[in-house]
Amino acid sequence: MKFRTIFSLVLGGFALTAFAQGGYQDGVDYYNADRFEKAKTILEKTLNDPSTDKAVSYFYLGSLDMREGNTAAAAANFNKGKEANPNYGYNYVGLGEIALKNGNKSEASDLFKKALETNKKDASLMAAVARAYFNVDPTLYAKEIDKQIDKAMKVSKNKEAQIYVLQGDMLKTTDVGAAAGRYEQAMVYDEEAGNINPEAYVKYANLYNKVNPDFAIAKLVELNEKLPNSALAQSELAEKYYDGNQFTKAAEQYGKYIQNPNHFQGDEQRYSGLLYFGKKYQESLDVANQVLAKDPNNEYMQRMVMLNKAALKDFTGAEEAAKKLFSHADAKFTATDYTTYGDILGELKRPEDAVAAYTKAYELNPEKNKQILANISSMYTDLEDYQKAAEYMQKFVDAGDASLNDYFSLSNSYKNLGVSLPEGSPERIEAANNGIKYVDMAIESAANKGPLYRNKATLMMVRDGAEITPALVETYQQMLAAYDENPENKEKYRDAYKSAYNNLANYYLKAGDKEQARAYFEKFLEIDPENEALREYLNKM
Repeated sequence: MKFRTIFSLVLGGFALTAFAQGGYQDGVDYYNADRFEKAKTILEKTLNDPSTDKAVSYFYLGSLDMREGNTAAAAANFNKGKEANPNYGYNYVGLGEIALKNGNKSEASDLFKKALETNKKDASLMAAVARAYFNVDPTLYAKEIDKQIDKAMKVSKNKEAQIYVLQGDMLKTTDVGAAAGRYEQAMVYDEEAGNINPEAYVKYANLYNKVNPDFAIAKLVELNEKLPNSALAQSELAEKYYDGNQFTKAAEQYGKYIQNPNHFQGDEQRYSGLLYFGKKYQESLDVANQVLAKDPNNEYMQRMVMLNKAALKDFTGAEEAAKKLFSHADAKFTATDYTTYGDILGELKRPEDAVAAYTKAYELNPEKNKQILANISSMYTDLEDYQKAAEYMQKFVDAGDASLNDYFSLSNSYKNLGVSLPEGSPERIEAANNGIKYVDMAIESAANKGPLYRNKATLMMVRDGAEITPALVETYQQMLAAYDENPENKEKYRDAYKSAYNNLANYYLKAGDKEQARAYFEKFLEIDPENEALREYLNKM
């Protein structure tokens, strides 16, 4: 399975669930960094925490409602924010944006005025008013936007970070370089004031991620050093490592991030997949089981349990996980799901069931899943159905992309089929000839030709019976010449040498060439010196 495909399976369809509350500020940070779904989850989850500033949380919840077009819900949240703290001006800004959106410019202006009266020297609040005009119509309200920006710049002596973030947002679709410059200014001025602006770092990194991912990652590493407990900083770095195919670093970073109380279940799922990719099967399995302890019907983690247990060779456990996975009636299963299940069933010595699983995998995409035909062939071999074993291996080779080893496997399939057929029958001869055809194709490009010549010799005997033909003699001689290229082969392929020497000796003995026969018998005795029967026979020749 390709790695990206694993994650489409591990992450697909998960519900965004934030774990034990780690602070509403993470929700604020996620919102400002345009991670709206995560922001909403955290803000709702932390709303009633004793440490939560409800006026702030209601403002951001209302802003999320505005993004979704639900102005009634937005107004309700902004009004709750006003009740929580009438001096927090941002909720007036939110209500002003609703009025502006409804075409009530005068009402909006009054609400913005009330907002600014809560803190007349708050340049960031002026930036929020400018953003409200921008959100509704940046062209129609260009003058109002510029007016608020100018006021904020004057009040802050050109150092208000939120103005630079807003300008970056205004420029990012038309001038990436200029937008990045604004985000960078926001970082600098906030840090001069003793603050860290995660929003600016993340937006800056996102601009560069496609054109210079290493640069983006470096900026997020810097942010993590400055805000080591920020869920946003941790998650963005983990995702950028993943996007950049730096999966080992991604796994390490996700391992840190999931310790943050404001991580999400999907992050645990991705971490499990990354650990599996890194062959840390037990660790991946442990994470998957942690998710399943909270979410027992999580099909994605059941998939990871199946994959990990198969990799750990716990095939009984893998089969149990597979059954749970396939019990999901509405789930979409992939060829890899069925192939893995087929592998598991094969290891459990249930080849007939494995064939059924492999067949489902193949049928999902025959063109893409050609290799599965070879798996089916192997299972039919285990079932001793050699006709079908040869048939499926032939289909695989005919489908294209066959390797030298595949030709060798196909020749073996025909050899097994031939041996199973009546000696001398046309079908047996045809099977053997087919096997010889494919072993010859393998021999053409093989580096180690000895085993292939041995297989060819066996196929000839399947075809021709007990008769030792000149063609068989030539094949044995070719086999010996190939093996003799490495002196160690006499021990490694001892049985092959013995078979060749014995058959060659008997061929020449029958032909009346006792000298050649003796020579091959003596070679046989050299590698089998304890063969007293052969020694006695040679003494009598």
